[in-house]
Amino acid sequence: METSGTVMVGFRSMANSLQARGSRLQRDLQRRLFHNGTSRPAFIVGCGRSGTTMLLRQLSKTWQVEPYNEDHPAAFENYRLKNAETIAELVRTSRAPLTLVKPILNTTMTSQLLGTFPEARFLFVIRQLDDVVRSSLKRFGSANRLGHVRSWMEDDFSEFGSAPPPEATRQYLRQLWRADHSAETGAALYWLFYNRLYFDLGLDKRDRVLLVQYERIVQSPKRSMTAIAEFLGIRFAPSMPAGIFASSMKHVPARSIDSEVRAECTELWMRLTAHSPLGQSVC
Repeated sequence: METSGTVMVGFRSMANSLQARGSRLQRDLQRRLFHNGTSRPAFIVGCGRSGTTMLLRQLSKTWQVEPYNEDHPAAFENYRLKNAETIAELVRTSRAPLTLVKPILNTTMTSQLLGTFPEARFLFVIRQLDDVVRSSLKRFGSANRLGHVRSWMEDDFSEFGSAPPPEATRQYLRQLWRADHSAETGAALYWLFYNRLYFDLGLDKRDRVLLVQYERIVQSPKRSMTAIAEFLGIRFAPSMPAGIFASSMKHVPARSIDSEVRAECTELWMRLTAHSPLGQSVC
């Protein structure tokens, strides 16, 4: 026989599911009633575990945004973005003013996406190294990030297919790689690789790309979400910052990160946060 605790958990799960379904229906109705124009694409890129899913979720609380996370089968296959024609069709048929897609594993192709979708806006999300390393190891285990970097060294970044990273990025990572790196160092190299793309792809010179710092969002939710909404060309909604808290900021140093790799990460972080239009680093 089920315990009362089990029944309550099941009830809450059902209630949350019904609430989510109700919210989706409400957003769809609002789109039908208030939006007759075309949709515009936007993309969230950067390094995984940097708060990109949180940002997608918060923005999609408004009827103005139709979201496609990396596990959505309409836009992704095995977490990789489908072809441009498929994404363009999703945008064409969308009832929302903004079609927001999160191709986090396709960050290397941001330059191509900028060319393919000349009306699109891009959010490049960054987050402090140690929090990303800790979150990565907790979510994916100790072998994942290190395994990715090792495979890049062994097969010359073939994971990225027709959109490989710039040669400068590849050479940079090769110089830092050692086969005996720890899991934490592997996660740090993964962080370094993806975040360097902001500069190596020349995204710092593109006015359709906004550098978004996770720490700024969680410490100043309303201010940050207002600025992001303005950049995306949608109206700010009070639901956007609702439920954002700073408790995820730990900044507890990962003890096993190679000193040279950490120094490179620190230098890049200073460069990134100095470039952020939403304010300087809080670290």
